[in-house]
Amino acid sequence: MLFFPTAFFTARSISLRVAIACILVLMLAGSGLAQEVQLRGIITDAGDGQPVEGANVVLFDGDGEFYRGSATDRNGLFRIGRIQPGFYTIRISYVGFITVEEELEITDEPSQIFNSRISEDSEMLDEVVITVRSQAARMSAGHQRVSPVDLQRVVTPAAGGDMASYLQALPGVVAAGDRGGQLFVRGGTPSENLALVDGLTIYQPFHIIGFFSAFPEELLASADFYAGGFETRYSGRVSSVLDVRMRDGNFHNTTGSGAISPFLTEVLVEGPLQEGHSSWIGSYRRSQIEHTSPLFLGDEQPVHFESQFLKVTQLSNDGTRCSAMGMHTYDRGRLDSEFGNNFWWRNVVIGGGCTHITSDPDLFVDFNSGISHLSNGMGGSRETNLSSSITKLSTDLNVSQFVNDIELRYGINFHMKWLNYDIDEIFRLPTEALDVLLGLRGYIETAIPMGNATWRPGTAFTYYTDLFGLSAEPRIRFTWQPYGSDYQEFNAAVGYYSQSITGITDLRDVGSAFLAWMPVPEGRQMRSLHYLVGWQQRLAHGLQFSVEGYHKQLTNLPVTVWSTIAEFTTDLALADGNIYGADVRLEFGTRRFYSFIGYGYSWIEYESAQKSFSEWFGQPIQRYNPAHDRRHQVNAMVILDVSDYTFSVGWQMGTGLPFTRQMGFDSMLRFDRGLPNVRASYGTPRVILDQPFSGRTPVFHRMDVSVNRTLHVGTTRMEMQLGVINSYNRTNLFYYDVFTQRRIDQLPFAPYGSFKIVL
Repeated sequence: MLFFPTAFFTARSISLRVAIACILVLMLAGSGLAQEVQLRGIITDAGDGQPVEGANVVLFDGDGEFYRGSATDRNGLFRIGRIQPGFYTIRISYVGFITVEEELEITDEPSQIFNSRISEDSEMLDEVVITVRSQAARMSAGHQRVSPVDLQRVVTPAAGGDMASYLQALPGVVAAGDRGGQLFVRGGTPSENLALVDGLTIYQPFHIIGFFSAFPEELLASADFYAGGFETRYSGRVSSVLDVRMRDGNFHNTTGSGAISPFLTEVLVEGPLQEGHSSWIGSYRRSQIEHTSPLFLGDEQPVHFESQFLKVTQLSNDGTRCSAMGMHTYDRGRLDSEFGNNFWWRNVVIGGGCTHITSDPDLFVDFNSGISHLSNGMGGSRETNLSSSITKLSTDLNVSQFVNDIELRYGINFHMKWLNYDIDEIFRLPTEALDVLLGLRGYIETAIPMGNATWRPGTAFTYYTDLFGLSAEPRIRFTWQPYGSDYQEFNAAVGYYSQSITGITDLRDVGSAFLAWMPVPEGRQMRSLHYLVGWQQRLAHGLQFSVEGYHKQLTNLPVTVWSTIAEFTTDLALADGNIYGADVRLEFGTRRFYSFIGYGYSWIEYESAQKSFSEWFGQPIQRYNPAHDRRHQVNAMVILDVSDYTFSVGWQMGTGLPFTRQMGFDSMLRFDRGLPNVRASYGTPRVILDQPFSGRTPVFHRMDVSVNRTLHVGTTRMEMQLGVINSYNRTNLFYYDVFTQRRIDQLPFAPYGSFKIVL
């Protein structure tokens, strides 16, 4: 099955000439076609000025018959083309909002703009709390759109939902435990996942307490989550993409909220700088579990995190939206509350961008630029000092253009990365390095409608000076709605992906949150080939079903060189991998009831040839299942809305994860600092390891429950929540410490209460 990428890159020059020729043909075809009358505009929320994504915009002719329609994108933008001049009725509708209908005259001008503000329906709002934008079962070739409502549904021990808790409730997403802040998506490691906030990279967005991230419900506008098969505009990772857009501040009113729980306190304030034209929003979050855990959990949890976010947005009369944002997160603590290492990491993201509707009616431009920085480290009982940092300066330009009904997307990205690590191990000499990568990326793809099907072929191009040269990554996505509606949809994707940097973690156990960022070894980029095929079906009103199978072929994966001696090392070997899996999802929602169940199957195998394998096991090649190979996973949730009360139950189950067993212990005497006294010193004890990941941890399962009550006092809303994490007190293993022969468990029965006030 490797014939496609091998042939492609063997004949790279031919492929590039073909791709360039296709681009020229499309551009010439676009220039030779006459413009047609079209209607476009931006739909915003009348209450806070936010763009409304997913609103339906429909034109009806003079006889009241449906003429043409469209839906708004993440910028609230819609476009309806091929309109004949005349009189029409335009209808704008969105769940939970008052439907707008207006008479509209379409002239013979090539383009006409219609902007509208829609208002929430106060009578309907309480009735659609459960059913608004039910999307957990809508999976299109690895892609899922996530809204704040989705985050609300997952039990989170705070006064609001969070992206981290939501992602862990999806099949195909594996977390090692409730600490550490690391997620594995369909076989990919954390360093193989791309996370973006307003178009800028954030390297470690998940907090040390696994329920929380830098993306809480209160700040989220929407997000695109690709578990694989992602589009050509995303490059530089081989596993998954989480593209998060933070919302703008309120353009019309100054508002705020505050919340407190044993896990977290947070404050949010927003308002207009110039009413209707500019706004700001600021947030501060800080963990409390370090102080409250002795009371609520009976044992101190020495972990802490905090985050700050600030965003300013400016709107112009021509529809241009510009914003500047800054984000800072900090995490520190021990994953083992009694012993073990101290971990810490810090993210800083600063940047801004603009979206602009040009005078050309078929052209939409998106630009952003900024800097992203991550520093992280580890130290404690075994390591004296481990630290690493990565800084990225980037600029993106993305263009969306229409040629009749064919959408053409293309863009370019310039970036520079500084990677630095400093390793000082007990058993190794200090190791440090600084690398600088200068890269240029471009992409082009098109959406071609063919009846009830849409093809999205495209290619991403990547160029790095000196190290990797030029590479091309062809991809294609396909959807087919056999009956012309999204009630039934077949989808598929095939794509090639590459990655030039990697994050090396500790091979010894799962209980590590440290990543040493460095370029991939030997100038050989990581490669991944994705195959996805799926079907989604609306079975009845409110009942949605989807199934998706996937296969990922991985080459040139950097893995730490195996050694019988447990030690952190930056010595790397290359491995190949195969990942097979399937996700099945069933979702049902009514006005007062919501339920979801998902099942994920995954099989991951790495193959690596290393010298030490021959010396210890008699075979130069070893095949093994890595530490994140969870074979079966089940996620379920039930939500019932009764008057002012909301009852929620979430349950998770996952089969055991692989770990490397220990064979025994020995002692080491160091001679680099002088001759030791062998009569008085017995040396430093070391752990001798068995074959890689030959053991399995026990099955994990946990049930979380909560009840929430909402009260309205005038314009003030108060939300009170009581809940329990791990309600039946299951003893779930977090990781097994091969040094101390101790098991470290996840959270026990953990009751909590939270209070939130919104002004």
